[in-house]
Parts: sequence; structure tokens; C-alpha cells
Amino acid sequence: MTLETRNQKPETRRFSCLSDSWPPASDICGGTTLVETIVLIAISTIALLALINLFLIFNSIYGYQRAFIATAGSAGSAISALEAAVLPAERVLALRSFSGTTYTSTTTSLVLELPAVDASGNLILGAKDYIAFYVSSTTLYHLIEADAGSVRLSGVTTLSTTLSSLSFSYDNADFAQVTRVTAEVETSMLFKTELIGGALRGQWYLRNYSP
Repeated sequence: MTLETRNQKPETRRFSCLSDSWPPASDICGGTTLVETIVLIAISTIALLALINLFLIFNSIYGYQRAFIATAGSAGSAISALEAAVLPAERVLALRSFSGTTYTSTTTSLVLELPAVDASGNLILGAKDYIAFYVSSTTLYHLIEADAGSVRLSGVTTLSTTLSSLSFSYDNADFAQVTRVTAEVETSMLFKTELIGGALRGQWYLRNYSP
């Protein structure tokens, strides 16, 4: 073996990341194979589906909570308004005309007469306020006709738009002798396929009963 032969260097095979040389460019140049691309797409799809599912669950919970508040909340508002009106009342009236419209006390409506009170909490002698609770479809209304000097404000207030049932009962068939009023309020709302509802019951005595 001659000296020239011993000094020969092994042939070095060169290739470019942009060429079709071996080994594949993706193995040494940081590219992705078809399998890696498919896996990446699959993971991205799963993550997207998970986010969509999370959004749907959150939206469902939010809708359910809104329906629950609308039903239970309005039932509570109705009971609170009834309590505030019945307790200080002097009488349950068989009927009363409010601005030309007559309202009557029945098992589904209530008309009350109350002593008028000024801003300081003092009774206004000889002055009366009148309150009616009545239903139209699924809406419960609170109607006030107050004396000019009364702290109460005349007008109509909506207590519930999700009413499914309202029932009044009295301790005497003669409204002039009624001293106790019992009310049962039920509200309901359909959320998707589920019926959400609330039910409350209250019983009060007329503290200022005056036959």
C-alpha cells in the first residue's frame, strides 16, 4: 500500500434539506412526517371538541340558574309583597273599583283596605290605601291606589311572569269578618325539557282588623 492510498479520506456524502437525498430531510431538518401531522390534527380536534363541550355545559348551567331565579325569585317576591300588604290591612274587601275597573276578592285575587301612613310612619286620620292582587295569564300583578299623603305609591307592579298557580283562602266566608289570609304561590318555567318551579305558602293575620 502506497502512502497516497493511506492518506485518502472516506468519501463524504452531502445532501441538502431541500433535496430528495437520503436520509429524508424531515429526520434531520426538523420537518414533520404525515403521521405526525395526522396526530397533531387529531389532538387539535379533540381539544376543540372539549372546549365546545365545556361551553355547552356552562351555557346549560347558566340557563338553568336563570330559570331557577326567575321562578323561585318571583315566588319569593310575591309572598313578600303579600305579607307587606296583609299584615297592616284593616279589612279584606269583597270588591273595590280602581280607576273604573272593579276587582274582587276570590280564591285567585285579593283586595285589601289599609290605613294610609305618611313618610314619618304616622297614620293619616281618615285616609285609606287600597291594594289588589290579581292574575292575568301567568302574570301576577300588584295594584296600589294610595291616598295623596301616603308613603305608598299608586301604580301597578309585576310580581311574577312565571305564575302557574295562585290560591287564596280565608278564615271566614264573610269578607267583612276575615282576619286571616292564606296564600299559596306556585311558579314554573320550562327549560329545555325540564320543568323548573318554585312553591311558597304564607299565612298572615290582619293586625289592624276593623270590621
